[in-house]
Amino acid sequence: MAKRRETNDQKQVPIQPLSVVQFVWGDKRNPLAKKDIGRVFRIGYYSPKDGLDCIWLVNNDGRYEQTTDHEHLYGHFDVIQFSDHTN
Repeated sequence: MAKRRETNDQKQVPIQPLSVVQFVWGDKRNPLAKKDIGRVFRIGYYSPKDGLDCIWLVNNDGRYEQTTDHEHLYGHFDVIQFSDHTN
């Protein structure tokens, strides 16, 4: 049986949609991540189907391009601007 990851008792506050982030650190084991360093994304809207820890990254063309979670977001991205959007 697979072990569940232990989680912190504190709940992660979701980053607000429309916030702007920049990818600043890629995993050396993933050469594809190197090409994304410096890219800027807007945080997309959350979906009840995906949950609050599934963060959609929206590219410059307005396309929902890829997903991440809060742990990866705060470890690999700089937040350029927090949105005050609450809905």
